[in-house]
Amino acid sequence: MDQELIKKINLLADNLSDEIIELRREFHMHPELGFSEEKTAARIVEEMKKLGLEVKSGIAKTGVVALLKGQEEGPTILLRADMDALPIQDKKDVPYASKIEGVMHACGHDAHTAILVGAAKVLTEIKPWLKGNVKFLFQPAEEGPGGAEPMIAEGVMENPEVNAAMALHVDPYYAPGEIAFGIGPINANSDEINLTIFGKGAHGARPQTGVDALAVSGQVIVSLQQIISRMIDTREDVVLTFGKIEGGYRRNVIADKVTMEGTLRTRSDEIREEMPRLIEQVLQGVTSSFGATFSLEIEPSYPALINDAVMAKNLEKTVLELKQGFNVNKNFSPSMGGEDFSYFSRLVPSVMFRLGTGSDDKTKCSAHNSFFDIDEKAIPVGMKIFSAAVFRFLEGELDGKSSDNGKKSRTNFSPGE
Repeated sequence: MDQELIKKINLLADNLSDEIIELRREFHMHPELGFSEEKTAARIVEEMKKLGLEVKSGIAKTGVVALLKGQEEGPTILLRADMDALPIQDKKDVPYASKIEGVMHACGHDAHTAILVGAAKVLTEIKPWLKGNVKFLFQPAEEGPGGAEPMIAEGVMENPEVNAAMALHVDPYYAPGEIAFGIGPINANSDEINLTIFGKGAHGARPQTGVDALAVSGQVIVSLQQIISRMIDTREDVVLTFGKIEGGYRRNVIADKVTMEGTLRTRSDEIREEMPRLIEQVLQGVTSSFGATFSLEIEPSYPALINDAVMAKNLEKTVLELKQGFNVNKNFSPSMGGEDFSYFSRLVPSVMFRLGTGSDDKTKCSAHNSFFDIDEKAIPVGMKIFSAAVFRFLEGELDGKSSDNGKKSRTNFSPGE
């Protein structure tokens, strides 16, 4: 990359830092839940129109897309930020704490949105150097039920056609100036399990006259874990968790029904396809042995997020070229969490990276926590990386050929390996 342009990107981001930090705090004080991000979206539209960008709003209810056309024709890269908050009470003692009872930005989406606005401002300033287009996509409902898929269905990948995509996620386990990412599936396939065990009610003093759905459920939970430890390759990442169980009437009644809600996480698409058969096989064996029956529904949710090898390796080069003392942490571990940027990653070569935001006890607090916060020194870091990576992509400075965009399962490995 041209050294003068690198200096310009760094200077622009530094000069915008205070403004974008204030914008992040504004979003933090006024959080909105998924598909209700109306005020957030309106604020974004206001900022994008100030830049003279082509703006479309109301996509998938509250989504916003702004288009920056470079000075020359070329490919199009999409930058995505999620806007939604969580139904959690903000307990932080800070001036910018949430003003909405029971709702807060406990996962950093306020920072994602502010950083993308900042990147749009930087990239608009360097428009004469851009050989192609940038789509700034502000997405609703990442925390559920998911805004990426409906935005894609409404055509955000077209007009102009998107050739690549990039996103970031704040991470309290890395320091400001530090980023981390892997190649291949870096997040998990996430599927929802709804299971009902049917028994036969009876008096608690005469259990032999009934079929205890509660007792069978206990056996089911234990036995299903044997799929992972004894029926799946031990090198595969699989998590099966039941987080909600309901059943029974009172202390002296044998329960005739128990409902269970769980989540299934896999990184391999092949294992994801195999697990329903194995779960049903085990359920059939356990329930029939006690005279019970069951009803099983497995609903697919977010697919695994696939980081493209070429996009990831060139992101690493971008970080080094910025010459800001940033570094790529080589100890990245894939997450079994869900992330609906995955839908973009299955369509075009994509990369999501973790942006370090943890520097002390307050900012190293895990996400989805009432005290979650970030070290705001990370905000200009994100703006710089987004802006420089976009320029590098549009210049065609990519090493190698992009992969299959996640159509097949792949093994994860760290950049530089």
